[in-house]
Amino acid sequence: MRTNRHSAALLVLCCLALTLVGCGGMGGRKPASTGLPYEVVLEGDSDSIVTRMMTACVPHLPQPEPMFSLIQVRKGKVRGSYQLVRNRIVVDINAHNKGYAVKMRKDVSAVPQTVVYIQAQSAEQLRHRLDGGKLRSLFDTSELRHLATVVPQNPDRQKEMRQHFGISMRIPASMNAGKHTKDFVWLTDNASTGMQSLIFFKTKSHVRSRDDLKAQADSALKRNLPGETDSMYMQLADMSQPDRQGMRRGLWEMKGDAMGGPYVMRIQGDVAVIGFVYAPEKKKKILIKQLEAVLSTIK
Repeated sequence: MRTNRHSAALLVLCCLALTLVGCGGMGGRKPASTGLPYEVVLEGDSDSIVTRMMTACVPHLPQPEPMFSLIQVRKGKVRGSYQLVRNRIVVDINAHNKGYAVKMRKDVSAVPQTVVYIQAQSAEQLRHRLDGGKLRSLFDTSELRHLATVVPQNPDRQKEMRQHFGISMRIPASMNAGKHTKDFVWLTDNASTGMQSLIFFKTKSHVRSRDDLKAQADSALKRNLPGETDSMYMQLADMSQPDRQGMRRGLWEMKGDAMGGPYVMRIQGDVAVIGFVYAPEKKKKILIKQLEAVLSTIK
């Protein structure tokens, strides 16, 4: 009888221990990360070398905007809430370091989190060895992935796009209004400030040059999104070559009017999807990055 009571007590203690671990006690889960989109805690950049690299302007925006917003902290002073920020860079310049090195670690103090450790023996070594483009790309990719996961989804519109165009993607819950024809769909959030829109249209061929694709896009936009008069219509002012993810970027404009803004485009089969922003009174980086994140989910 005593043995049975002892076994039962031991079982209760084991279950209690498992419960504590599962609830965050005794080495449980790490807290959720914090931070605004494209915000980075930068530690130890006393010579502003990394600062200049991370604040390079975002291409294809009508006005200059830095790629990242930085929270500058002195070396060894990152404590408390700063440790939980989603993006962190730690710079260590010391003559006694073994050499130059860059290391990345995930989920160090919070989830999700990307922390890059940069080590150099001198500021000159750091300036010549660190690839600013690769560093920005690493955090840009991480932020786009995060933005795609947090966007509230619109199941009805997503189902319509699967049925209408045969593509699967995350569509923001705010996008409902617009225009719907056989070969063209325009979804917009109709925001009074910082309006975001998605355009879907079918292209005429699977193989297309940049000039051909731009001409097809301009034709679809002119036909389906006219201005207040016949001489006013939407068109793409320019178009970049696709990057590794198939994204094309540029500026759009309303012919015969002062309207315009940035856009991002991706092709899936014979369907083109364009995300564009109209925000004359606001900064546009986060708005267009949110649309780029949505386009990155296209399958």
